Amino acid sequence: MAKDSFRFARIGSREEAAEYLASLGQGLKRGEVSLESGERTLHLIPAAELKIELKVKDRDEKGKITIEIGWKRKTTTRAADLAVGTTARP
Repeated sequence: MAKDSFRFARIGSREEAAEYLASLGQGLKRGEVSLESGERTLHLIPAAELKIELKVKDRDEKGKITIEIGWKRKTTTRAADLAVGTTARP
């Protein structure tokens, strides 16, 4: 499967950042997230189980919160997904 990436950065208000996070949360609840910037669009369908990682730095004059959400796609076939049958030979 091809790799695809999307990067976006800007300076905005707290309210704007909260709106981005709320929209992301709604998309995760729905099971699909679309990111658009200019002519660039990336559509994601996250797995049911996600890894969530938060990193927080708080210094005298600078703070940062990094949020990472990841998942693995189903790549192997489980026994419950496999159907085996026999064909009678004459």
